[in-house]
Amino acid sequence: MTKIEEQLNDETSPIEVLLFLKASGGNIVRSILVCLLAGAAYYFSVPKIFEATATIELAKVAGAPVETPAVLLEKMKLPLYFSAETLEACGTDGGLSSQAKFVDKIKPSINKSAPMVSFVTQAPSTQDAKACLNAVITDVSSKQDAIANPLLDQKKQRLNQLSEQLKTAEEYGKTITMPKGNSNVSDALLACRAIFATYSAANATQIYDLRSQISTLENELIAPQTHSLVLASPFYAPELSAVNQRPLFILVFCLALGVFLGLLVTGVQRVVPEILRQMREAEIRAR
Repeated sequence: MTKIEEQLNDETSPIEVLLFLKASGGNIVRSILVCLLAGAAYYFSVPKIFEATATIELAKVAGAPVETPAVLLEKMKLPLYFSAETLEACGTDGGLSSQAKFVDKIKPSINKSAPMVSFVTQAPSTQDAKACLNAVITDVSSKQDAIANPLLDQKKQRLNQLSEQLKTAEEYGKTITMPKGNSNVSDALLACRAIFATYSAANATQIYDLRSQISTLENELIAPQTHSLVLASPFYAPELSAVNQRPLFILVFCLALGVFLGLLVTGVQRVVPEILRQMREAEIRAR
């Protein structure tokens, strides 16, 4: 059994661990310095990238979204969904291959509890990131309006029909007059009065129902039941925090990497000479 195998089979004592750490001190310090220098070079040389986030609430008509978030996401994957101006604002050319990958740049995600979609994009400045999301939201809003307008026209047309029916019912109600008579009324007059009372009650019920439908529909056609695409919250775009430049993360990473490399160098320095010695002994025996 070789010396290395014996060392591997022996249990490592705390004293040996402490001696190894002590021997690694110089290598750890040197490795940390090298890593810190590399981290500083990266921090000050890499171009800054800023991030902007926006969340939209989809357009609604009478309380129902004009399309589901899942359908919207599938439409956005189509090559010609976004305009050339939007692609340019986001730093993408107008090629079909670039348009197909454009969704990956704006990273849309669905809110599971509400008809909302969030977008996240990165750019060399917060202004560029905001301009990109503004262009995206403008495109989505125009296409949602194209879907909502016919639905809204149908609702308004239905409201006009109900208003005309109410006007007719009210005018008809004015023509219903109860026949008059003295105390000694005939059976025919009583029957006539009963018929008029029935018509009057039916007309009053119809007027009540029409007014209720009109009121409900009018409430459905105003916010928050009906509205165009809106921002659910203001843009979030920190101007002083670049996503690729995090000093604390870089510092911690460099320190951890320096310690690891220092220990690794010490381990290599201890093992390699023994391996080389055994190789020389093996060569001598082989002669």
